[in-house]
Amino acid sequence: MNAEKRLTAPDLVDEIRSCLTVANGWIPALSGPDGPTGVLENAPFSEIARSLGEFASTPAMPSAVTQQLLRAAESAAAAVSANSASMYGHLGAAYAYVLQAHRAAIGDTTG
Repeated sequence: MNAEKRLTAPDLVDEIRSCLTVANGWIPALSGPDGPTGVLENAPFSEIARSLGEFASTPAMPSAVTQQLLRAAESAAAAVSANSASMYGHLGAAYAYVLQAHRAAIGDTTG
């Protein structure tokens, strides 16, 4: 039996936000010094969704990462305007795309 706990909507938001934070997010680090700066640790989800789109259009991003971040941005934007019944699905999709972007960034295509 799988004893892993399902992430809640706030957990998903926190996980996505942590990848984008100014201080230690891997996405801002990957975008280089001329890329967007990232978000603050308490940024609202609407800002996180916008930031994903900004990073996806950063020239320094590898194309495989860009593709996944674009999908994450689309899912996050859908979550911002979704009703509560479909918001969780959009958040989950955004998080999955962020994870895929991270795998692409480190060169792991086995997942």
